[in-house]
Amino acid sequence: MSQRSHTLQIGAPTAEEIDGGFALVFGHLTPSDRTAQVNMLIGSETVASTAVEGLLTARRDGQIVGAVFFQVQPGRTALVWPSRLADGEPETTACALLETACQRLQAKGVCLAMALLESPAGADEPMLGQVGFAPLADLSYMVSTEDHFPRSQPSGPLQFEPYSPANHDRLVEVIEATYEQTLDCPRLNGVRGTKDVLAGYRATGVYSPENWLIVRHDRRDVGCLILADHPSHGNFELVYMGVMPRYRGKRWGIDITRFAQWRTACTGRQRLVLAVDAANGPAIGMYRSVGFQVWEQRRVLARAPRPDDAGV
Repeated sequence: MSQRSHTLQIGAPTAEEIDGGFALVFGHLTPSDRTAQVNMLIGSETVASTAVEGLLTARRDGQIVGAVFFQVQPGRTALVWPSRLADGEPETTACALLETACQRLQAKGVCLAMALLESPAGADEPMLGQVGFAPLADLSYMVSTEDHFPRSQPSGPLQFEPYSPANHDRLVEVIEATYEQTLDCPRLNGVRGTKDVLAGYRATGVYSPENWLIVRHDRRDVGCLILADHPSHGNFELVYMGVMPRYRGKRWGIDITRFAQWRTACTGRQRLVLAVDAANGPAIGMYRSVGFQVWEQRRVLARAPRPDDAGV
């Protein structure tokens, strides 16, 4: 039996290697799901250039033995798909691929790399842990269907003021205040600036300023609601909802969520979806009370840049 070569090369794939690299990264999917995933990433010439830039392969003796994929997103974040290896390839290759990917992300100015893992995460979690990824949160993805939507605008004590350049600073102040003492992904606090957070919100789905709302009571700002449209999926998304600490405990979260359901109905969308920290029991209970159900769960691991990370 010939001894495996110790020469490992990691870098961008050649044009001939792209299909093989993606086949490794998404090899855990069924053939039809894998095709759909890759087509979504490289379905146009513009997207293809960005997508392939995030694909890295590992080679031994000219053969692909591993691959990893990352996708830079607005707000200085990135999604990372765990390394996948050819049969017989040692786990050290997976770690080397992930380290190289994180160094590339550091060079691009990314301040938070995240991996979304199926729950339970299996072997991917310890592998990611070896290169500095740590658990951030377990997310529950919830959905409310149109049979739970209000038929008319809910009455209540709150008013909803759409976003405009004139109230931009007020919206920023409200959002920052709602992060205080939050139970939803508290480990994210302080990792990114509000400017980056807003850029991430804006890039979710189809942005429209009338779906970014300052929540008011008695002529005072008390919270916020940010929605996004996903017309190709027939969904509206509750991207973020928060109430400032001194106004919590008034059950206004229900009023805000019912307004979001009503706004979804007004657009003709059939579902309102959201993601919530599975440890945030009060929020999950509130969402369930107005018709939401959990349809999927994921574990989020995250890695912030290391001082010694450098571009490769």
